[in-house]
Amino acid sequence: MMTGSVNAVLEATLRLQVHGPNGQQQEFTVVIDTGYNGSLSLPLAAVIALSLPRLASRDVTLGDASRKTLDFYRAEIEWDGQRRAIPVLCVEGDPLLGTALLKGYKMEADFVAGGPVRIVPIP
Repeated sequence: MMTGSVNAVLEATLRLQVHGPNGQQQEFTVVIDTGYNGSLSLPLAAVIALSLPRLASRDVTLGDASRKTLDFYRAEIEWDGQRRAIPVLCVEGDPLLGTALLKGYKMEADFVAGGPVRIVPIP
């Protein structure tokens, strides 16, 4: 089980450890975004700090319905007690955790400031 909390603006959040290819690591508070079907988004400064290797550029549709060509990078994360390699979308703004990482899991949240967030594997 992974746990997080609901922030003051009622977003479900989770602390997530992200690893670069040369031992770099950084912990982020990510907003769980059920409208984002990718794995994880990080701003450029984080991608550079972690020295993440570039995978590809792709056209993506953002939450405001605009289309942009953005870069994807490779990172490893600590997920449910194990390291997992994932693609990371480089886009400015708060780091977002998308539904690709939630596949096979159940998320529960008490939507009050400071409320608990729980992510558990579906048996």
